Amino acid sequence: MRLNSVVKSLIILDTNMLAASGLITPIFAIFVANNIIGGSAAVVGVATSIYMVLFSIVRLISAYYVDKVLNETQRIALLSTGTIIVGASFLLYVFATYPWQVYVLQALNGIGTALRYSSIMSLFTRYIDKGHESLEWGFYAVSTSLGQAAAASIGGLLADHFGFSTVFVIVGVIILMSSITSPSVHRETKRAYTAGK
Repeated sequence: MRLNSVVKSLIILDTNMLAASGLITPIFAIFVANNIIGGSAAVVGVATSIYMVLFSIVRLISAYYVDKVLNETQRIALLSTGTIIVGASFLLYVFATYPWQVYVLQALNGIGTALRYSSIMSLFTRYIDKGHESLEWGFYAVSTSLGQAAAASIGGLLADHFGFSTVFVIVGVIILMSSITSPSVHRETKRAYTAGK
């Protein structure tokens, strides 16, 4: 089957985002242990908890506003804003030295990711093709999972050869660049709306 243009754009956008962040995921604990003063398994655990708590709270709050308050243009703007926050948080890891800085950046990452997902899930659900819901969600899951799988091994190799700072810069730049594609999502939603989607 042929995916409609909105769904395709959203899958590409999220695959780029998750593949980029996947460069960091498997080496994050090593980064904290080796590059953060006082870095330890406990710091990684607290940082992960902070990310998940902020993600969960902001996800619910932003989801309410996406459903009840925001129009289509505002949803796409929120998607772009969340993507920029996530990209910036990865870039700022280049300057992280102490655990508290890691905690702040994880909080930013959680907030940005929550804003992205509230928007992208709403748009995906709205423009998914009727009768192909499971298949198109399957395309989404497979594409993002394979992107992360490929990135996991590449991230380790990059860190070994060029250092953690280089990896964080690459990840941040890729994610920030992907935010530029948000206007194309807006164009596709306008076309779909005009066509009666």
